[in-house]
Amino acid sequence: MHFLSLQSKDVINICTGRRIGYVCDVILDEQCLRLEALVVEGNAWMRLICFFKAPQSYIIPMPCVKSIGEDVILVDIEE
Repeated sequence: MHFLSLQSKDVINICTGRRIGYVCDVILDEQCLRLEALVVEGNAWMRLICFFKAPQSYIIPMPCVKSIGEDVILVDIEE
C-alpha cells in the first residue's frame, strides 16, 4: 500500500463512531523498517473556524488501527 492511498481515507473512531480526520503523515521505525503510527489531522471544517490556530492532530499507534478498508480506516482510541 502506498502512502498516497492512506491520505485519501477518512479515519473513524469505532468507540464513538466519530470521524477523526484524515492521515497526514506516518511514523516509521527506522531500525525495523516498519510502520509505528499514523498521524491524523483533525476535521478540515475546523480549519475554517480556527483560522489562526493549528488543527488538532492525533498520533495513533498501529495496534489501535483495527481495519484499513478501501474508503476508511477504523481505529480504537479514547478521545
